[in-house]
Amino acid sequence: MRRGIGWMLVSAMLSVGVVTLTWAADGATVLGPQTVKGDLLKIDGEFYVLHDMTGKEIRLHVDQDTKTDGGFKTGDKVEAQVTDKGHAFSIKHVNAGSGGIAVLDPKTVNGDMLKIDGEYYVVHEMTGKEIRLHVDKETKLDGDFKTGDRIEAQVTAKGHAVSMKHGNPTK
Repeated sequence: MRRGIGWMLVSAMLSVGVVTLTWAADGATVLGPQTVKGDLLKIDGEFYVLHDMTGKEIRLHVDQDTKTDGGFKTGDKVEAQVTDKGHAFSIKHVNAGSGGIAVLDPKTVNGDMLKIDGEYYVVHEMTGKEIRLHVDKETKLDGDFKTGDRIEAQVTAKGHAVSMKHGNPTK
């Protein structure tokens, strides 16, 4: 009887080991480099934040080992080759001629400032629509802004304010 129980225990342990190894082999997906395309929202030291084409924000690590095709500024359309850990080993500008992201001219937004929340400004447009603008150190600002101000902003398709100035008050 003891011998039968012993064999059952050994058999059970081997079965669990084989199932565990099989599960680990199936679950271990090795991710290679990925291509990420989007608008450059923010540069914070060695970290770049992109707004990708699906609407997600992606944080990339960019250092002296990253191959670049020049300097970058907020609002640039970029394509990066990224490791599964988020390190960009190359990053380049993308334009419409390269088959990448279509470059759209900034549109003009006119309206009243409803709210300022850090780097995001909420504006009530003349059309009655509320929009959220991303404003950072790369945005060219014409003075200080506060709630209630009439503004005119040049805005990218992804909502980044390229420039902002005080607008004419309604008469």
